[in-house]
Amino acid sequence: MNDREIFINMIDDNLNEMSDTIDCLYTTSNFRVKNKLLNRLRKSMSNISMLTQGLRNDTSMNNPQPSSDRLFTLDELSRYNGRNGNPAYVAINDIVYDVTGNAAWGGATHFGLTAGTDVTSPFASCHAGQPILSKLKVVGKIT
Repeated sequence: MNDREIFINMIDDNLNEMSDTIDCLYTTSNFRVKNKLLNRLRKSMSNISMLTQGLRNDTSMNNPQPSSDRLFTLDELSRYNGRNGNPAYVAINDIVYDVTGNAAWGGATHFGLTAGTDVTSPFASCHAGQPILSKLKVVGKIT
């Protein structure tokens, strides 16, 4: 059984436990029991959240190569600044990501950073260890 199947089985187990907990919530009238059941639901939801993130991380770690063979110079990247109908791209660790539809990059800016640039250093200082990049589409790499 590979890691992906293990994660999926664990998610299924948590979903089954949540279903059983919901059934118990409908049948009990004891306030303390309801609180315990609600806490159990919250814990299961947290478990599922971590497990789905584990699936995303596993996918991104198994496919670290850009999905596009397109090569960008920094000058070319600067054209993808999200203005005048252009998409919004950023480079992080020499990989170019499309942030056009990402809500955090509304207006092609994000906390003082602008699309069309290499944001490796500021990204590392704010998002180190966070799996944010696995949610973005890879469009190429920097030459």
